[in-house]
Amino acid sequence: MIKLVNQSVHCRHHLGFVFLLSLLSLFHADRPLQSQSSALSPEYQAALATLNIPVAVPTYIPDGFTLSQIKINLCPSDIPQSGECREGTSYQIIYRHPDNTCLMIEAVGGGLGGPDSEFHYTTQTDLLGEIDIRFGDMSRERKTPIPEQLTVPQPNLYNFPEAAVSASSPFYAVRVEENRYSCGQNTSISPLEFEQILQSLVLLK
Repeated sequence: MIKLVNQSVHCRHHLGFVFLLSLLSLFHADRPLQSQSSALSPEYQAALATLNIPVAVPTYIPDGFTLSQIKINLCPSDIPQSGECREGTSYQIIYRHPDNTCLMIEAVGGGLGGPDSEFHYTTQTDLLGEIDIRFGDMSRERKTPIPEQLTVPQPNLYNFPEAAVSASSPFYAVRVEENRYSCGQNTSISPLEFEQILQSLVLLK
């Protein structure tokens, strides 16, 4: 099922087209989650094709997570850059664990400023090059985490958005979402496992 949120022409000029796609419509249920990026349903492929931007997806997802929803915000070039379209076309893919930990993969066109995090460390990825992984409280400090912190779930875990190194693209970010979509605190994903997810990102062909 693809649910299209109907809007007036005036609203479309400010919000773009928002699609909410359910798990059952997007993937073949008999495929393991780790291979689902190559088992997309025709409906999902058609929806993503409307974005006209490279789409990054993970090929590794931790055990227990299933796809909860995908939000696609389509902003054609003739729409004023305001409201939901202030940064252009974007998407969010949300996976959810039974404990209500949420993992979100998103692409945005800009607007990358904001408060900093207490802990930082870098890792190398094929798609995004070197990226900065952050977690902890909002802070002006930039502490290096100790090894023990990397093996247990941490709050506010995300990477600073980066563009693909081999193609013109939006900025991609992965985060353990705790503020939207009725998501709970992170009780499932450690920074090291989060790093694995980031390193598994590929562009859909």
